[in-house]
Parts: sequence; C-alpha cells; structure tokens
Amino acid sequence: MKNSKRIHAVTIKRMTDTDPDTSYLGEYSDRAKTDYAIDRAHSLDCQINKPSTEGLEMLSRVMHYLTAVTYEPCPFSEDDIWQDVSDAQDLLIGKQDELQECDCDERGDMGRGELRYFNGCVENYKGESPEKIREYVIRDYERMERLQRGDWCFVGIQAEAEITIAVSGRDAHVTQTITSGGLWNIESSSDASFFKSVEDEELSTLREQLRALGFSARAVSAAVKNAQRENA
Repeated sequence: MKNSKRIHAVTIKRMTDTDPDTSYLGEYSDRAKTDYAIDRAHSLDCQINKPSTEGLEMLSRVMHYLTAVTYEPCPFSEDDIWQDVSDAQDLLIGKQDELQECDCDERGDMGRGELRYFNGCVENYKGESPEKIREYVIRDYERMERLQRGDWCFVGIQAEAEITIAVSGRDAHVTQTITSGGLWNIESSSDASFFKSVEDEELSTLREQLRALGFSARAVSAAVKNAQRENA
C-alpha cells in the first residue's frame, strides 16, 4: 500500500539519569570500612584524613629496632635496658598518636543528618602505593561531593523515531514511537567526542529497527540525517 508507513521525525534525546550507579566512586556510610575511608567530620587536609604515612612507618621501624636491641648483649643491667626501651616506646607511641589526631577543629563537609564516612572503591586501585590509593580516594570523594551539590550529573542518551503505520484491513493509521535501547550512567562532563560516539551508536541501532519494520534504506537515511537533538 502506497504511503502505508512514514517516518515523521528522528530525535536524539539526552536525559537526566535519576538512578545512576555511583558505586565505582564509592559510598557514604555511618562507619569506616577501610583504612582509606574519609571522615567527613574533618577537613580533607586534617591528619585524620591525611595521616603522615611516612612518619608513622618510620616511628614503627624505630620501635621494632628498640625491641630487637633488648635481646642483644649489653654492658648495662637488663632492668635498665627494659626501662629505657619502655620509656622510649611510650614516647614513640605518643608521637604516633599525635600524627593521627585532629588538627582542623572538625571543620569537615558533614552536614546535619548526613552520613559521616565516605568509603572509596579501594578495589579500583589494587597494586598502587598507600599514598596513591589515598590520593585517588580523595579525588573520587571530591567528585562525589560535587555530584551531590549538582555541579554535574549522570545522563542517558537514546534515539527515538516517531512513525506512522497503516492498520491492516482498515483505512486507518497508527502513530508509534520507536526507541533505541539507550545508554545510561554517562557523566555529564564527558568529552564531546564520547557523546558523539554514543549518539552514533544509538542512531545505528534505531536504523536497524526501522529497517526491520520495512522502511527503505533511503527513507531511514533521510530521517536520520535530519535528526533533531533534545535535552530533557
């Protein structure tokens, strides 16, 4: 039947993703789940969140050394050695505590009623040094905080075609909307080239669907060429 079907318009839609998966960045929690968790009651520069790993390791090595030397021959009495070592270790433990105490007066990002900790996705950084892991977790936390403030969001991209098809055996037509599967969980700050590649893929999928419905390659190509873009 002539003019039994028609493609009225093709639209590429970019829509806000209201239920994104942010697990690759991390999660907020009421407890710290790893040594790299960020305590939001304290600033990122606070020793609570940026402990001096190098200093702590050095103090630990000195403590192990002091323990070891007590078992070596020494001209002093055993009681004197143990007392000196004990005093030195107490001093070192005190210094370790100082390196892990708050030095920001609890000026963190946590607001009233908010969860205190941010647990980064440490599994993403296996094999990295502790310093690098902490650096990456802080980077992910800052990005998550910007997401919560609305500085960026997640979007989905989908191609859509509005078509008219004749009803078999009746002098009537029905209008339908055909959509590609769509890709979601895209960061709104992604490169323009990435958005372009996703749009092309969604249009390619829509082309296949329209061809499967019996539209000619020429009609499909013309409709896709004139595709409109819409942000929802």
